[in-house]
Amino acid sequence: MLSWMGGSPLNFFLRALTRFDNFLAKAEAAVLISLVAAMTLIVFLQVVYRYILIQPLYWSEELARYLFVWVSILGATLGLQKRGHFGLDFFYRMLPDQKRRFLQSLIHLFVGGVILVILIQGVKLVQATILQKSPAMEISMGWAYACLPVGAALMAVHLVVMFLKTGIMERWNNGIVLEADKACNGDQGEKASV
Repeated sequence: MLSWMGGSPLNFFLRALTRFDNFLAKAEAAVLISLVAAMTLIVFLQVVYRYILIQPLYWSEELARYLFVWVSILGATLGLQKRGHFGLDFFYRMLPDQKRRFLQSLIHLFVGGVILVILIQGVKLVQATILQKSPAMEISMGWAYACLPVGAALMAVHLVVMFLKTGIMERWNNGIVLEADKACNGDQGEKASV
């Protein structure tokens, strides 16, 4: 029935999930590149205007600060998707496979709980500051604080994808190369790992 989709419904689901996650990560990377470029240009212009033209831009420092916060939060979401966050795994690697999988599930649940708190509190913070104006640019402070719920929502999506892929990969493939990873990684595939 699903042979035209490349195999089982599970492989189709994993392939779609992986493609969506990769698309989201590419979009985040593009936004990050744009924000860093804008921040660099703004800081450069501030230096030129302040020290060469002797007419400082009153809004540049504030905008650069808000862009930096957005870059930090979006960078954290991309780091989660790429599994690039720092972690100590010395004892983790010493555990047998079954205990390692259990510990990985607990870690995912704990991270998910932290992300949920950030999401809820971030929404409350945006609602509380939406009418407050920034000192220099006089824009809503809700825009500055919106990075928290946006970043937490993106992290939640990446974590759910990671959790589902890890759980499904562990149960169904036991370390065998997945068709979904082959399709999305240029037929290189990856072994299932925790």
